[in-house]
Amino acid sequence: MSLFLIDDLGEVWRSDSRALREAFDSPYSGGEFIEYAIRNLGFVGINIFGRSCQVRLRPDFVSERTTLGLLDWLGRSKTERVVLSLFESEWRDELLIGNRSLQRLEAVLDQGKRAKPDDFLSAPLTPDDIRSRSTLHDVLSTWPHLVGSYDARALIMLLRSVLGDRIVVLGKSPDQDRIQFREFGRNMFSDQDTWRMCAVGAPIEEMPDREFGRWVSKSYYEVLETGTPSFDSIDAIGNFSGTGRTRRRYRRFILPLPDDSASKLLVGGSIVDTSVDLRVAAR
Repeated sequence: MSLFLIDDLGEVWRSDSRALREAFDSPYSGGEFIEYAIRNLGFVGINIFGRSCQVRLRPDFVSERTTLGLLDWLGRSKTERVVLSLFESEWRDELLIGNRSLQRLEAVLDQGKRAKPDDFLSAPLTPDDIRSRSTLHDVLSTWPHLVGSYDARALIMLLRSVLGDRIVVLGKSPDQDRIQFREFGRNMFSDQDTWRMCAVGAPIEEMPDREFGRWVSKSYYEVLETGTPSFDSIDAIGNFSGTGRTRRRYRRFILPLPDDSASKLLVGGSIVDTSVDLRVAAR
């Protein structure tokens, strides 16, 4: 028996590929990773048994590229029988023979396009999340006092030190329509040096992954409007550095800084945390 996975870019991988697990920052291995990737990341699993195969997928999670990769693989394969295993509320199997395999798959995948999950997920941090991470707890508990005691520059320097320079500073001047990048900590977007060199002064939406930038911007505009800090867990899959889709998981906060009379300032900080998992399908 051979076992392969087709990822959300349509690439075919052997199921035991360490590179694939590392790219999606998965804590699972072997069969656990395969199940997880199919149910929560939109991958397709293919088990090959001679002239037969089993195709496992979750229709509403499969991307267009994965669909094309699967149909191309089946079109080139010499399989005579396909067991199609679909995960909806539970697993359901169908036996397909001959040309009906492609026809049925096309119908299933076309229907799945009507309901796509988000690549970018967030959830507010719970009190337990904050208490269990001393850095977050310290920032949240002391912030009201700090804002009343220090100016924006002093607060930025303090957060740089506390967060190991994983911060970004943004601002919106009265004559501007959009929030713009003002400065980056050396450990924020550290794998995107070329972009960072040109990003100061650019709108927040203009990140290497534009869809992610537009999604992130909504949280910053909300904090700007309400003046209320935001503390969230983030689980995002995107093309963050221009080298292919990867997964990032972290705890994030967005804090409003005291006005400097010329701009409204915000600071965003993050703590990498691979225990964040907002994708686990309800069983």
